[in-house]
Amino acid sequence: MTALRSLHHPVRTTPGEQRDLDAAYAALAARERLLPIKVPAFYQRKLDEEAAALGHTEGPLHRMVRPTRERFGAPAGGEVPDWVDDRSNMPVPGSQAIIHKYADRVLFMPTSICAGHCQYCFRQDVLTDAHAEGGDLTGLAAEVARLTGYLGARPEVSEVVLSGGDPLTLSTRDLALVLAGIRAVPTIRSIRLHTRTPAFAPKVFGDDRKLDLLAEAGVRLVLHFAHPYEVCGEVAAVLDRLDRHRIRLYNHFPLLRGVNDHRDVLARLIEALDDRRVRTLSVYVPEPIRHSAPFRVTLDRFFALQDELTATTPSWINAVRFTLDSPVGKVRREHIVARDRTAGLVTFEKAGKRFVFPDFPAELDIPGDRDTLLWKG
Repeated sequence: MTALRSLHHPVRTTPGEQRDLDAAYAALAARERLLPIKVPAFYQRKLDEEAAALGHTEGPLHRMVRPTRERFGAPAGGEVPDWVDDRSNMPVPGSQAIIHKYADRVLFMPTSICAGHCQYCFRQDVLTDAHAEGGDLTGLAAEVARLTGYLGARPEVSEVVLSGGDPLTLSTRDLALVLAGIRAVPTIRSIRLHTRTPAFAPKVFGDDRKLDLLAEAGVRLVLHFAHPYEVCGEVAAVLDRLDRHRIRLYNHFPLLRGVNDHRDVLARLIEALDDRRVRTLSVYVPEPIRHSAPFRVTLDRFFALQDELTATTPSWINAVRFTLDSPVGKVRREHIVARDRTAGLVTFEKAGKRFVFPDFPAELDIPGDRDTLLWKG
């Protein structure tokens, strides 16, 4: 079957057809400045298990890392390259690694490299640029020096958030360089590090020296598990090791259509993480970036899932925030001040600042099938 025919075939995608989609996506990614497919061997084994059980490649784990036919469809409307407006919040000339959007915290991207690439990544635009320039944002020592100089002149900043890319793909030596530089700034009281390496490549945590660095710096580790099947025995063992090192663990993930858009999936994921002493902070709306339609849901369904979770689970499961990131910061349902359902536009206001969110069209929001989302039963 040709790639073109496979894109419009009405039945579930077979592994053979998936190869056609992967090839077509490689061309799309090059043309549209999207991240290429990158699936670590550890995660690929899970994909193979999923495809063998389902007989197709449209299970929840596959959708997160490999393209579906929907990736080649028409835009849903209102999609932009950089929804959270990272580029206009880069205050240091010559640096794409420092983003200052909130008064009390600065985001630092010490690397543009990830252990694997998520199809729903909201930072594809910035990271694709960085990869085109050689794979890393710039010389790490120079960027750390820029960061510490910037922080030193802004005592109102009390927290540094490490993101990227994935900071835990850095070598132990480079991670030590970053953490030492930040800790040398006396006004910084908190370091937060966002990572998906436990889900993609748990072997990264095989070196106790890296865990010791995180513990010594008092890092708050924010993970990005999006489906309960990502928390397998090997991953659970890593979480246990992190806990034994007294590293504070959190989780933060998007609600993704066809991946986790069912109350049972959300509850099972949050419970599995709580069993490993990981506190779930928030579930967030997929952002309206280019080619994001395969994952987006309407705000009505997003908030309905929040209400269902609240009504049917104990507080240690349902006490999570349901949020939307935006050019003015994170907002919630209570920040909605106007809504035009005909045009599909929702106006939010926070701290006197407004923005208009292009809601996902209801006719395209086809919920994931529970038996597929939880194919293990």
